This record gives sequence, C-alpha cells and structure tokens, in this order.
Amino acid sequence: MAVKTTPTNPPATGFVSANTLAAMLETTPSTIWRWSKKNRLPKPYRLGEGTTRWKLEEVNAALAKLAS
Repeated sequence: MAVKTTPTNPPATGFVSANTLAAMLETTPSTIWRWSKKNRLPKPYRLGEGTTRWKLEEVNAALAKLAS
C-alpha cells in the first residue's frame, strides 16, 4: 500500500503536482504557476496528457537558492 502524500507528510523525492506543492509551501496553485513563470521555481515537467509535475529535488534547490 502506497503512503499518501500530504502537506504534513511530503515526499522526499520524486514529482509533485501544483496542488501538493502549493499545500507544502502554504500558498495556492496559481502562485506556484506564477513563481514558475517568473523563474522563482523550476519549470514543471509534462509527464503525459493533463499531467504536469515539478521535480521535488529541483524545487528544494531553488528554494535553498532563494533563501541564501
């Protein structure tokens, strides 16, 4: 049985949706897309029809860069 990803139980690696990423960063999915467009977050990957995800390792690196 897979462990469900929630804001209190974020994945360590892999891909996350805009909704999951927004919950993790306590913001909205619209803000995630806006930050990505302004290069504050990395560009998402299109994994298939209607499936766009951010690579968590790249997001963490971008956030660390913004924090420094």
